[in-house]
Amino acid sequence: MNKGRFVIRKRLFLASIVLLVVLACNNPFAGGGPLSVQITAPAAGSTVAIDQPVTIVCAAQDATGSGVTRVDLLVNGVLIATQQVSGDAQAIFDTSFTWQPTAEGATQLMAIAYRSDGTASSPANISITVVGMTSAAGAAVEETDIAETAQAPSDAATQESYVQGEVTVKSSIRNKPGVLCQIIGVAEKGDVINLMEYSKNKLWLKTDLLGPEEIGWIYIESVKILGNKDDIPHGDEVGCAGCGDDFCGSDETCASCPEDCGECCGNGVCDGDFGENCYTCATDCGQCCGNGVCDPVFGETCSNCEADCGPCPPVCGNGVVETGEQCESNSQCPRRGQTCVNCQCVANHCGNGTCEPGLGEDSSTCPQDCGPH
Repeated sequence: MNKGRFVIRKRLFLASIVLLVVLACNNPFAGGGPLSVQITAPAAGSTVAIDQPVTIVCAAQDATGSGVTRVDLLVNGVLIATQQVSGDAQAIFDTSFTWQPTAEGATQLMAIAYRSDGTASSPANISITVVGMTSAAGAAVEETDIAETAQAPSDAATQESYVQGEVTVKSSIRNKPGVLCQIIGVAEKGDVINLMEYSKNKLWLKTDLLGPEEIGWIYIESVKILGNKDDIPHGDEVGCAGCGDDFCGSDETCASCPEDCGECCGNGVCDGDFGENCYTCATDCGQCCGNGVCDPVFGETCSNCEADCGPCPPVCGNGVVETGEQCESNSQCPRRGQTCVNCQCVANHCGNGTCEPGLGEDSSTCPQDCGPH
């Protein structure tokens, strides 16, 4: 009996190790940039058992936009679950779903990330195979929720006095401070964790949530600091190679990785390759109005930018005598016998026996020529 329990525990332990390896080998991002999402577990092409829970882990980011507010999960094109960010939008949002397949065969998993204004990322897709329990026994390892690997800090780890924080949204714990670094565990919403130090860029916090032998890092926006943030030491740890490692590499730009290279707008260079112009970045490119070009694409008109577009043409009939106009009514014509026609004073031809509408004649202004009403 004891031997049987040992075998079961050993299998569960091996399942946990395999799942963590899968997560570590699925690098979620190739660099900072626009709104995107990746499915980091299960691995594409893997096999899962029917009627058994499957943990689907997603990593979303929006480094250059307003932030991620939710991630949707679809199975074979049908929405089955949504994970909403708690509080403000997040630049990095790691989340997971639990799904239990009910039919065998090839299955398509799809994840889509969203901003608050409804902007959607390109979908992340992977294919897996659902098989019966007999087939699955030899082809797949039972899924184990990564959250089970999270342990309370040991007595030895808590002997030091750390500032604590509360996890506000389910988040990944990574082996180093960066989105390119391996996921080694998960912090659940509501977990109270030790905050051991800041990363070099102060965007990540070191924590011993997984235990003293497995120190990890959690994104700062996922944590509400409960104590004095100034009491958290400043470290010099940097992320893994790529965007987020505090170094602007030759393959990185202000557009693809503002974390390392800085924001494009405000760097003193007006660069059209990165979408900068007088409308999107007046700081670098100067104001649109006054540059000598009347550009309606940027909203310039004669009414809001006379410097570029010139004065607006007169509008006949608005009751105001403007440049180029002589009158708006007959009373404004200076000479007797003149009529105001198209805002110009013309000689009155009424009485010549010809009804001339072009000169303002009609049955009311000249019944002699045009007939009575």
